[in-house]
Amino acid sequence: MLMMLVGAVAAYCLGAFPTSYLMGKVLKGIDIRRHGSGNVGATNVYRVVGKVPGVLVLIVDMGKGWVPVVLGAPWVIVAGVTLPLETVQALLGLCAVCGHIWSPFLGFGGGKGVATATGVLLGLSPVLAGLAALVWIGVAMTTRYVSVSSMVAVTIVPFLMAATARPTSWVMVGAVLCVIIVARHRPNIVRLLHHEEHRIGEKVRVE
Repeated sequence: MLMMLVGAVAAYCLGAFPTSYLMGKVLKGIDIRRHGSGNVGATNVYRVVGKVPGVLVLIVDMGKGWVPVVLGAPWVIVAGVTLPLETVQALLGLCAVCGHIWSPFLGFGGGKGVATATGVLLGLSPVLAGLAALVWIGVAMTTRYVSVSSMVAVTIVPFLMAATARPTSWVMVGAVLCVIIVARHRPNIVRLLHHEEHRIGEKVRVE
């Protein structure tokens, strides 16, 4: 199990890479946590720093979830771990998302984990990732709220996994990530209730 622990730590550290924070510092000399929504994520970078930086952050943060699942899990199996590949994939994916949310590089703070969780799901099943993306797009077009579409999409994932007879470990980790990510959206929920949440297309001015 030593190699499983090594893989888990590596996935956590990869997930902890502070993409959004570095993008804000390098391109605008700002702490992204003090601007816009205050979230260390692609959406806030998109609004505060710019479209291209926001897209780059999205791609990198998705990669932080995809790499442990697609590349890390097989390596852990080859190294001698006897757990099923599907279980290792789920566990490493969970570690990567936790690293993004609770990054030691940011005082154990971080983003909401949506992009990294998307990368995990893409690594586990491109088909399920595509279905979740369709749900996200549909809700986003209807409500124009990134937060609402993200919460709905992440909530439906474990149900999609169960309905399509995916491994139990996937369903369990999907459910755990659903609870964590929705809980991380608490500030957004508060802003939604007060009609203060930014809609898609709104740009936040940096002062």
